Amino acid sequence: MLVGDPEREEAASALRRHFVHGRLSTGELADRLDLALRARSRGDLAAATAGLPPAWWDAAVGVYGARRRVGRSVRRARVFLGLVRSWFKVNLVLVVAAGTALVVGAPVVPTLGAAAAAWAVSSLGFWHAWRRAP
Repeated sequence: MLVGDPEREEAASALRRHFVHGRLSTGELADRLDLALRARSRGDLAAATAGLPPAWWDAAVGVYGARRRVGRSVRRARVFLGLVRSWFKVNLVLVVAAGTALVVGAPVVPTLGAAAAAWAVSSLGFWHAWRRAP
């Protein structure tokens, strides 16, 4: 069966991966790439990749990398949700404190200004904590 450019490029990519993993020398890579890129049939591609482990052999490396990325994403999501929960609690305390101060008879403008400043400082602190999260 005849092959097209996508199959040739896939075989060339596999040969490059084998070279990176140390299974091929530079000269052998050049020879096999030449065979793969000039291949007209699946037999020619098989000749170019003969004696090398199948492509799924390197799948374990990809699975391990994906597992690490998912683990990191889960950790970042936990940190984010913890920060959001804490941010809401701090805001609730600020609203209750400002409301209590206004009910007691504190001046409106300074009380709201202090509450806004406290909210801005706490929000900035949480934002910095998020930026430094793992």
